[in-house]
Amino acid sequence: MSAQETRAEQLARLAARTDWSKVTDAYTGERYGPDVLAELWATDRITADDTCTNLRFAAIGDGSSVSGAAAEILPFLVEAARDPDVTVRFEVLRTIADIAGTGNTAPTAKVDRILEGRWRPTVDARWPATWERAAEELLPLLDDSDSLIRAGAVRALAQSAAHADWLIADFRARFDVEAGLWSAGRLVLGVGELARHGTGRREEALAWLRHRMTVEGKGAEPDIDQDLDAWIAWDEEIRHDVRLQAVEALCRALPGHADPLYAHVTTAALLASSAASAYPPAECFSSRIDDITEADRRLGADLPGRLALAHALLRHDRRDERAGGLRIAAALISRWRSAVPALLPTVAERVSDAHPENRVFALRVLAMCGAAAHPWADLVAARLCPAEEPNEPTREHAAWALSRMGDERCVPYLVELLRTRGDFAHRPTGSIDRRWSRSDLSLAEALAPFAAHSDVLLASLPEDLAAGEQIPHDHRSDAMAVVRRLCRLPADPAQMAPHLRALLDADERPVRHDDWRSVRDDEALCAAARAVLDAV
Repeated sequence: MSAQETRAEQLARLAARTDWSKVTDAYTGERYGPDVLAELWATDRITADDTCTNLRFAAIGDGSSVSGAAAEILPFLVEAARDPDVTVRFEVLRTIADIAGTGNTAPTAKVDRILEGRWRPTVDARWPATWERAAEELLPLLDDSDSLIRAGAVRALAQSAAHADWLIADFRARFDVEAGLWSAGRLVLGVGELARHGTGRREEALAWLRHRMTVEGKGAEPDIDQDLDAWIAWDEEIRHDVRLQAVEALCRALPGHADPLYAHVTTAALLASSAASAYPPAECFSSRIDDITEADRRLGADLPGRLALAHALLRHDRRDERAGGLRIAAALISRWRSAVPALLPTVAERVSDAHPENRVFALRVLAMCGAAAHPWADLVAARLCPAEEPNEPTREHAAWALSRMGDERCVPYLVELLRTRGDFAHRPTGSIDRRWSRSDLSLAEALAPFAAHSDVLLASLPEDLAAGEQIPHDHRSDAMAVVRRLCRLPADPAQMAPHLRALLDADERPVRHDDWRSVRDDEALCAAARAVLDAV
């Protein structure tokens, strides 16, 4: 029998086992048929990857529930993961892990308040048993020759509650002999995930993870030209620095548990020279900046620890570490009022950073804080001069920052911008999965505080702009909704006074965080609250 005939027989067998009436799109109701098997096994990687994505969507939709399609497609997903001829084996394993993870979390997931009593996540009744049977068939992939496939199997099997205790011991044993730092980190994360399900080995897993937080690795790489023997000994030693992964694993194993040691370990690990030496495969690539911001995010409400991390990174000698520190500073300032005076002086130092991307971001953080950043207005104004600042995006952001501070030195630049282009041209860059990649730069908003210059500004308007209607900046925020509610208070506002005073006294901002407008929205909210209190 030829290879083509063997493949056709394999796919026909899998098709016959599947109840295709249950494999439908979660939202459109589109039904999938046996042709998806040929597409999943296609030699064209794009076709196979698109099919894998479609099947994931059929199984869990937006990732909140497990549909009846999941139990039907799982058998052939497992077979695809085990078949070396499939071009997207890792993506298939990732899909299996996502479905299994949703199956574990959906039953206890919290829902938005607006949906309470009307909807909650569900898991198809057949899924748990189907998954645990299938998990056994994935075990051989832990010994696959491809490290990426081994990592994919670790991620999927970490969702197997039925095998948790055995897998905890197995992952720990594999860690001791795993030569690759990235692969070793996946095993640590797997132990953390399994510790949530394990019974007999749970405490053992937690103790091991806490120990891994204390191991700094094998140190800097010796110079091979100066001491070959030392370099060989260093290269052959397996002693990975997986402190960041250990913290992440403990956060997964103990959700809601705040340990002050997490911040200390995270800071030490991120500052270590070896912290950037784990090179993930292209399929799992994440930038150094995103790794830093994710490590900070895991520290949750530990404001002192996160402030210390931000300060250390902002003064680091590596560009990406400083960039990560700026994003952490923006996140903290957007959430806590006390973070503004604590971080602004160090952020202001980065206005003179050697790299223009960091200068731009530092100026955006100063702009974010408005009048509170005015003590550094001279430093910012210097960036308007082309001789001092050759980078045009930096000059634009300097003008934006001065406008937000209410400093008139930005007006000539804004007038020229209005005359020549009609708006800002450049947008800030940021972490790929954070709101910092968005921009709220608006020339109309930048000019608004300077009514005294209206004659000059109007004269600078090109005819087509002057005649046209300006489109207002579209922004919806929780703070504005609260302000509107404050305007519709009952006849006796004294009833609200205690709540409003608590709002003004709180350190954590009661608005959306991780957004350039968080400080402005908070200020607007507080102004509305004070106006109501003044009327009481």
